[in-house]
Amino acid sequence: MLHGFTGSPASFARLELPQFALAPTLGGHVAEPASADFWAEVERLDAFAPAANELFGYSLGSRLSLGLLARYPERFDHAVLVSAHPGLRTDAQRALRRSDDDRFVRLLGERGLVDFVTEWEAQPLWQTQRALPEPLRAEKHRERLTHTAEGLARSLSSVGLGQMPDLRASLAQSACHVDFLVGAYDTKFVALAQELCSIMPSARLNVAENAGHDLVLERPEFCSDFLAQGTSR
Repeated sequence: MLHGFTGSPASFARLELPQFALAPTLGGHVAEPASADFWAEVERLDAFAPAANELFGYSLGSRLSLGLLARYPERFDHAVLVSAHPGLRTDAQRALRRSDDDRFVRLLGERGLVDFVTEWEAQPLWQTQRALPEPLRAEKHRERLTHTAEGLARSLSSVGLGQMPDLRASLAQSACHVDFLVGAYDTKFVALAQELCSIMPSARLNVAENAGHDLVLERPEFCSDFLAQGTSR
C-alpha cells in the first residue's frame, strides 16, 4: 500500500484493507529519509516486503508501483493503481517538470511547510475536494502537516515526476493483472490510464464517476472494492 506525495500510511484509514496489508512510509515523508533517486526508492520498497505479490498505489505510490512492475515483470499477480503515470516521454519534458518542481522545493526551503501546503492545496488538481465535508478536508490538511519541509523537498528532488524514467517499454513486458482506477473529472489521468491499458496486456480501466484525482480520499469505497475483488473482478 503506497501512498501519495504529502500523504502517509494514514491516508488508507478509510479503506477496507486486506488482512496482511503493509503500508510503508515513502521516502521523504514523516521521518523516513528520502532515497537517492527513483530506482533507489523502488529497491527500498522491494526490500521492505520481499514476499508481497500484490500492490496498491496512489499517485506517487502508483508511479513507484509501476517501477516495481517494470523492474520485476513476473513477480506480482495483481495491482490496483490509482491516478498512475508511466513517466514523461522525453528529456525536455522531464527538465520542464523538474523546473516546475523546483519552485515548490524553493518554497519549502524559503517559507516552510505551512506555506507550501497552502499553495499545494490551491492547485486545480484538488478542486473536486472542495465538495467534501470540511472535517475530512481538515483531516487531510493535518496529515500533510505531519511532514518536514526538508523531507518533502528531498522527495520532490529524488522521486518527483521529473526524476522518473519513461517506463512504457518495460511495462509492456509485465505479466501482472492491473486495475487502473481514475476519477472521471481527472481527464489527464483518464487518458494516461487508457494509454497504460493499451500497453500492458492484462490491464483494465475503471472510472469512478463524479470524482477527481485522489480516489483514496474522495471514493474510498471504490478503491476498497477493487482491493477486495482482486483478479477475480
